Amino acid sequence: MPKFRHNLILVVIMEIAGLAAWWQLATNSNARSPDETWYFGPSDARWVITEYADLECPYCRAYTPQLKRWVSDQQSVKLAWHHFPLDTHGAAALSEARLVQCAGSIGGASAFWQAIDQILLRTRRGQKLTDELELPHISAEDLTRCATTNPDVHAAVERQLALARSRGIAATPTIEVADSVTGQSIRLEGPVDSDTLLSVIDALAAEATLRKE
Repeated sequence: MPKFRHNLILVVIMEIAGLAAWWQLATNSNARSPDETWYFGPSDARWVITEYADLECPYCRAYTPQLKRWVSDQQSVKLAWHHFPLDTHGAAALSEARLVQCAGSIGGASAFWQAIDQILLRTRRGQKLTDELELPHISAEDLTRCATTNPDVHAAVERQLALARSRGIAATPTIEVADSVTGQSIRLEGPVDSDTLLSVIDALAAEATLRKE
């Protein structure tokens, strides 16, 4: 092979390798951290409701859609899901938490909450899901591969579980209402109705006013 052709081929190979490396870097730079919180509701909302929940919990299954509807009607409230898969619900709760966390890390908030909605509709009391989740722009194969093999996602779920335990959370759902301005919060166990949520927000707002005086 003539020397100039050999050199040209080497240059082309190096350019292709460089483009591949750039594409990998760009793809990774757009990846979301598995520890990220994916909110439902306005991103700049003052009031943050955190639901410590288990995807196999029958009370969470009934309550979460109601809570989401209520948050949808509020202008200054956003909802955060905190994984707390209970030992009593076995491996199914843990594997479903990983699926949801993967949906968020791949597709962001919309995919995260769609995954929660679909799982809550399909759970079968401790049994693994029989149907694949249908999420825009995320293949079932990619989601399953992430949930079963991604150590960062596994660790993120474990950190949420450990944090909930360290805060004394013992049951699902547990609701925590926080003021993002003052950092003050109030925790309530069990499904919380809309009147109670509004009363808690009013109490936190009154406390914030007193702090200013």
